Amino acid sequence: MEKKKIISGALALVSLLLLLGSSLAYAEFTPPLASASDYVNIDVGEVHEMLEKNPEQIILLDVRTEGEYAAEYIPGAINIPKDVLKNRLDELDSSKMIIVYCKSGVRSRTASETLAQHDFDVYNMLGGINAWKGKKFATSTATPMQTEKPTETPLPSVSPALTPEEKKRVPGFEVTFTFAAVSLIVWCLLKRRNIF
Repeated sequence: MEKKKIISGALALVSLLLLLGSSLAYAEFTPPLASASDYVNIDVGEVHEMLEKNPEQIILLDVRTEGEYAAEYIPGAINIPKDVLKNRLDELDSSKMIIVYCKSGVRSRTASETLAQHDFDVYNMLGGINAWKGKKFATSTATPMQTEKPTETPLPSVSPALTPEEKKRVPGFEVTFTFAAVSLIVWCLLKRRNIF
């Protein structure tokens, strides 16, 4: 009889730990529900149009390193590297639209998420400065790119990696959660029938 109690207790403990672990994994890795403070992905053509139509209502934010910014930048852009952005949010005018870019669009996506969480009106430029360099603008009032040295051939744009939702998803946790729930139900039924 003592052996049955030990097995019963171990089964209950394992089931509870699996349920708890699955719940914590779900809470930690499940993306938050969409809210009003999301950002919008736009391509370089849309960015160019916005800058042509309403430049005084836009902050063009380059989130690359200072060295990358010094080498080349889009005219009118200000530089706040992604790694220090949270500490420098007060430098940005929250009444203006903020268009964020980096080299290929990965860092700007993270920076856009940060800005959106602080209720800024944010647009993430897909493809970053690589995509900007590859685009020819017909009627531009400003030079499309400012560089220390002219670039002979444009660099290809880099596709964004995984979306934040894809990065946060934990494959297989559903199976663990289901196994834990079934184990707990079986234990309760066996306990009720005095098998354990």
